[in-house]
Amino acid sequence: MHTKNLWIASLSGAVLTTLVSNLPFVGLVNCLLCAGFWGSAIIAVWLYRRLSGGLTIRQGVSIGALTGACAGLLGFLLSFIGLAGAGGLFNAYGKVLPADAMQGMDSMVSTLGGIVFNLLGVVFNVIFGTIGGWIGGVLFNPNRKTGKE
Repeated sequence: MHTKNLWIASLSGAVLTTLVSNLPFVGLVNCLLCAGFWGSAIIAVWLYRRLSGGLTIRQGVSIGALTGACAGLLGFLLSFIGLAGAGGLFNAYGKVLPADAMQGMDSMVSTLGGIVFNLLGVVFNVIFGTIGGWIGGVLFNPNRKTGKE
């Protein structure tokens, strides 16, 4: 694997995952389909194949897992300033919900419960990134059989 291309593709997919999962209206679609999590990994696999010229399914899975891990880490770090994870969720929906519904929720973000919630988000990112990488590896593998022989 080309290390430089691997990091370019994975970090690009991670940033895309973080944006898609935290933008208000796009995030709603993402919640329904989880499309941003696995779709961004597919795009990262496509970008890697485009940069390096070749791709195997195993490389696609690796790129997807790395994309998910980077997106999870980025989201975890952004959760402490309220831009992602539990903090981002409370900030986004706190404006819509009544004030009494949000009582005590602010303290949850920085406590053990909020940290565990955000760590589960990292695991979720890695799982869906790996699935997306596998799908991308199958789709963009130049040696795959198409059934048109």
